Amino acid sequence: MRIRRYAPQDLEQMLQLLYDTVHNINIKDYSPEQVDVWAPKEPEVEKWSGFFENNICYVAEIDDKIVGFGDLTEKGYLNTLYTHKDFQRKGIGSALLKAFESEARNLGVSEITTEASITARPFFEKHDFVCVKKQNKEYKGMVFINFLMKKSLR
Repeated sequence: MRIRRYAPQDLEQMLQLLYDTVHNINIKDYSPEQVDVWAPKEPEVEKWSGFFENNICYVAEIDDKIVGFGDLTEKGYLNTLYTHKDFQRKGIGSALLKAFESEARNLGVSEITTEASITARPFFEKHDFVCVKKQNKEYKGMVFINFLMKKSLR
C-alpha cells in the first residue's frame, strides 16, 4: 500500500469509492434515504474537489487502485476518512490516520477533531479518539446521528 497526496485526476475514483462504501458499509447504520442523500449517484463534484484541493488530502493505493482517502484542515479537523468497501479492516484507514496525525503535528496542531458516523465511531475509539458529544446533524433535509470526537496529539 502506498499513501500519497491527492491529485485532481483521483477525484472520479474517490467519489466512486465514497458512493460504494456508504451504500454498502454505512447502510448497516443508516437508512436507504440517508445514504442516498449522503452519497448520491450524481455527487457534487465541485464541492468535493474543493475539499480535496483546499485541505490536506491523502489517498491510499494498492496496485494503482485507490482504496482509501481522507482530508484534514490545517486546523486539525478531519473532514473525511473512507476505506473502499472491499478493503475494510486491512489497516488502510489506520495508515491514513497516522499520516494525518503526523501532518497535524508538523503544523503544530495539538488536537484532531472529527464528526464520526455511527459506523466509524468504533474505528476512531480504537485510535484513542474520545466522544465529545452525540449529534443530530441535518443535511439536505435528513437528520443524521454522528459523534463529535477528538484526539490529543500530545
